[in-house]
Amino acid sequence: MRCMASGIALVLSGARAAPEPPPTLSITLAPDAPDRDGHIRAIDLTLVVTDADAAPGAPLFHLPATANTVVTSADDITALTATDARGPLSLAAQDTPADDSNTDRAWRADRAVAGTVTIRYRVTIDPARPPLVAPQYDIRTESGTVSGAANSFVLLPADAKPRHVAVHWNLTKLGANAIGVSSFGVGDVAPDTPITPDRLGSVYYMAGTPGLYRAPGFFAAWQGTPAFAAAEVMQWASKLHAFYGSFFGYRPPSFGVFARTNAGNPGSGIGLVDSFAFTFGPTSTAEEMRTLLAHEMLHAWVNSLDGSMDAANGLGAAWFGEGLAVYYQRALPYRAGLIPTAAFLADLNETAGRYYTNAMIATPNADIAAGFWRDTRIRVLPYDRGSLYFATVNAAIRARSGGRRSLDDLVREMLAARRRGEAMTLVMWRRMLAAELGQSGIQSFEAMLAGKTVLPPSDAFGARFERVKVPLRRWQLGFDPASTTTSPKTVRGLIPGSNAALAGLRNGDHITTAFPQDAPQGDQHATLDLKIERDGRPMVIHYLPRGKTVLAWQWRLRSAGKR
Repeated sequence: MRCMASGIALVLSGARAAPEPPPTLSITLAPDAPDRDGHIRAIDLTLVVTDADAAPGAPLFHLPATANTVVTSADDITALTATDARGPLSLAAQDTPADDSNTDRAWRADRAVAGTVTIRYRVTIDPARPPLVAPQYDIRTESGTVSGAANSFVLLPADAKPRHVAVHWNLTKLGANAIGVSSFGVGDVAPDTPITPDRLGSVYYMAGTPGLYRAPGFFAAWQGTPAFAAAEVMQWASKLHAFYGSFFGYRPPSFGVFARTNAGNPGSGIGLVDSFAFTFGPTSTAEEMRTLLAHEMLHAWVNSLDGSMDAANGLGAAWFGEGLAVYYQRALPYRAGLIPTAAFLADLNETAGRYYTNAMIATPNADIAAGFWRDTRIRVLPYDRGSLYFATVNAAIRARSGGRRSLDDLVREMLAARRRGEAMTLVMWRRMLAAELGQSGIQSFEAMLAGKTVLPPSDAFGARFERVKVPLRRWQLGFDPASTTTSPKTVRGLIPGSNAALAGLRNGDHITTAFPQDAPQGDQHATLDLKIERDGRPMVIHYLPRGKTVLAWQWRLRSAGKR
């Protein structure tokens, strides 16, 4: 009898020890009807959060006030209410700077909070807000559609608890043809696995009447009217997504792509949870968009060391995440047969040309974060230098192993370790690099970080290609790049004799419209139409932003008969 009782006790003990289900988070979004110009000017949100315990004065919810220099909708929140089981909660907001580019806003309750909390609020949207030359988190509206990343307008729990999430759409004000799309999929969606609040900040939302493409395990939605055949480009992206899944050995059950217009910064992209978002302009081509899609989609697999490059102080790791993305954005589509040799070389030489003509080429990695948003020449270095560094590493590994191993093996092993729960850190990279290349590999890595020019071997991209020197002109904006980061944007530090000065630009001119700089650096023939105001009079200064001619490395198909 005693044994039976003991067995019953063990069963009961086992039942009591069964883990409780994770807490939940329900997010309901209700956009307003568009006005006569197709602008959705507000969204109502309701969040229901279980297990939201917090001490008096402790952070309960948070939202970045500034995310990587982007001013979010934190100041556009109205009618905020919160309740728990005991009744209404009084919330007070407080900002805390994380670094020069990021400030977090936390809402704190004046009493202890326990159990389930419901918050409701309204976010207003200004359709006249100028387009940003910055990460495209901000909430924007056009063509009867609205879109934005969660870290610009969705309050999220300030704790780190994983929760089962459900996204709901209330589209009654938008009409029968409206749809809601999030990083989790089209319509109301509840992902199978719990998600932490920090990842929920990287969820994208789009609602209204966007363009839509769907394939098994893949979807795409776009706001505005592209000049290229969007459905065909998205079909291409779905094929590349399948190839990426085979290459890396896994893929999420669902993957999404979001796009919207930005005439001032076309070709910009942000990585998101099982998705990404990018911008296009009135002259964006299908070829440009395919390169961008290949790049941004790569981030869904690799991201970066130590988590996200978008986190505070994360730009020091951009050489890894962005460098790998640029390296593979041409290599994998080429292997998959989705781009021709000419497109592969064009993309490679755009990167190489931008890097070897960059006047800031020797900037050490330690200075990248401080200058990233202040100078386009510094901002592109992690992309260009990182990708050419990885080409060098790949060539060295293949040479040392007699072709048995490559960079692919290191990357896949690192990603597999991360899926097993290991932190994918700089320590891991150094360890794996040393195992493949010994001390010489570490020395080359340190030299790259210190700003030494990276030069892959002539055959680094295959025996079909060779390295040659070509005269190219340096990028020269013609005035202090910091002029574009101030408010108002006032030209200063004009370089006498520069093309900008020769075209008529003057110190003291006010720049009135954002303009791209990163992509044009890779195009020797790209001109700028700088919209300015002088003495109250609008003007356009047209010029070629180029200066000194230097010899730069490029790659081409090897001449017939050469070995």
